[in-house]
Amino acid sequence: MLKEVIYATDDPAGWRSVLPSQESVFGSVEFARIVETHLGQQARLYVLQDQGSQIAYPFFFRPIRSLPVGNEIGDRLSDTVSPEFTGPLARSGTVDAVAVEFPARFSALAAGEGVVSEFIHLHPWKAHTGALLGDCLQFSRDIIYVDLTWPEERLWHDSFTYACRKNIKRSQRENVRVFEAQTMGDIREFYRLYIQTMNERNALKHYYFSLDYFAAFFEQLRDHARFVLAEYRDQLVGGTLYLHDEDDIYSYLGGADYAFQHVRPTNAIIYDTILWGKQRGKKRLVLGGGYAPDDGIFRFKASFSPERAQFFIYKRVHLPAAYAELCRSWSSLFGQDSQSSAYFPPYRSVPDPSREARDADAAEGGPP
Repeated sequence: MLKEVIYATDDPAGWRSVLPSQESVFGSVEFARIVETHLGQQARLYVLQDQGSQIAYPFFFRPIRSLPVGNEIGDRLSDTVSPEFTGPLARSGTVDAVAVEFPARFSALAAGEGVVSEFIHLHPWKAHTGALLGDCLQFSRDIIYVDLTWPEERLWHDSFTYACRKNIKRSQRENVRVFEAQTMGDIREFYRLYIQTMNERNALKHYYFSLDYFAAFFEQLRDHARFVLAEYRDQLVGGTLYLHDEDDIYSYLGGADYAFQHVRPTNAIIYDTILWGKQRGKKRLVLGGGYAPDDGIFRFKASFSPERAQFFIYKRVHLPAAYAELCRSWSSLFGQDSQSSAYFPPYRSVPDPSREARDADAAEGGPP
């Protein structure tokens, strides 16, 4: 007999009993608490189980009433978004029978909670797509990962391109020092560099996290978060926050001072992380993709590895009438056809032609 259980962050023991952080750092109660506290999104873990079979699905409620289009009809409505690299995760047993029932069960819950739409960032290797509706699945883009099971010599010669090896050697000749953050002073320096980078890139608003957000990872997720910093001539010139679980290391957020790009601090940081991950038996370093296919960011990441994984997203509407009304209000407000927007749900986007591609990227894999 199928049973539904919903965990909140005030029941960390229950949450961890189903989905511990070593299985999914993004799906962990620790990550959920950080997002809940600092981004104001209510976290839940939905579990559908039958005897020894379980499917666990972490997600965040996002209220609609705060949106420009939500004033009239959004008072009790919300939508949901998953943490990155999650989706429905099979936890034990043969879950095929549970997976068949999962879409209808979760949709009933969503409709009852006033959830208009649902968006999922699917883990390329662990998400159980059999628990989702096929026509709501969508290929987003290829992402790059480094296979950490390769021997170090093979990684150097066969995974890294000639340009990558040259840049790593350049950072070594320039005596770029790579180290892991140890103090809040290190985190403040990381934050300074991160905000500087966001300003230089004219980043989307939701990438401007607070210092407290990063401090929470440093203080509350120490076993699964690693701030890797690069110093050149006593000055911090690069830094990346990596999250990691049993199998994977994920490049999450970071920045670099472009005035020092010639000493290749980011190459040094990634190389250090590859060696660190191999020493600890990790399977993959997930570098992600770029803003657009084969752009400069993608090519830089690709210099570390020829390996690719397909990154899928999931877009589902649970309350069609409310969704249609919100889209109509959005179209009236911004004078655009909601169906032409790359963002999902479209009523959450703020149109800007110069940022359309970047909005789409953020909607299909950015931070929660």
